[in-house]
Amino acid sequence: MIPALRRSLVALLATLSLLACDRTPPEPLAPPRTSASVPPERAPTPPGPLEAGGVEYLVRYRGGAQPEERLPMVVAIHGLGDRPDRFGLLEGFPAPLRVIVPRGLSPHGGGYSWFPIRVRDADPVAVAQGMEVAVDALGKMIAGVVERYPTIGKPIVTGFSQGGMLSFGLAVLRPTQIAAAVPVAGWLPEPLWQAPPSESAPPIVALHGDADPVLPVGPTRDAVAALRERGWKVDLVEYPGVEHRIPTQVRRELFRQLAQFRSGLIEPVAPHPAVDGGP
Repeated sequence: MIPALRRSLVALLATLSLLACDRTPPEPLAPPRTSASVPPERAPTPPGPLEAGGVEYLVRYRGGAQPEERLPMVVAIHGLGDRPDRFGLLEGFPAPLRVIVPRGLSPHGGGYSWFPIRVRDADPVAVAQGMEVAVDALGKMIAGVVERYPTIGKPIVTGFSQGGMLSFGLAVLRPTQIAAAVPVAGWLPEPLWQAPPSESAPPIVALHGDADPVLPVGPTRDAVAALRERGWKVDLVEYPGVEHRIPTQVRRELFRQLAQFRSGLIEPVAPHPAVDGGP
């Protein structure tokens, strides 16, 4: 009896040993997925830089506009040291619009410059010469983008600082290419005051803070007065205490003027009175 029991135990142990050798170890449990391990949804990448007339630019759409639509166009020109991907002058504009944001002609710091002469360090003749080169380049770019995109009417131009100066320059030197100009904190040097307006000369509405230490408003007043004497349709809206920046009241008036020009009005509406204090 005992030998038989011993044989049974030996057989059982052998079977268990074989089963243990044949068992595949279980796969380790995967660690719980955390929010960090879940790839975030990527926002659509805006189109990269394009080129027209030798000038690179970005195209943006505002007010729910779609690329295939025939739209009003605004050319928004950045200032010294800025760049198109950081220039949000028209962010939040409520009506459908195609915005062309050209890139300056030469690198400057972390951004670009439209002409190599600093306004504070050079005489008006040198500044005017630099502006003429930039205006010529922008004129070629504008011709290219108008041909490329379905556009209602002529483009409106606006810009800040150097971009404001070039908005003035395009209105005076390329009047047949644009519908209107709204320079912000810009200036037009005296050598460019001389051009007489044509019958189709675009209206100009300049916006400028009266405490601007970079481009003081005094020379802009002189330029506006000189252009008006020569028959240009030009207005200047001043903002008390505003320095070289774009606070809320300036942006509000910019949007209002652009909306009026966008609607096809030839004459700008009367500017709202500037509000003193705070952005």
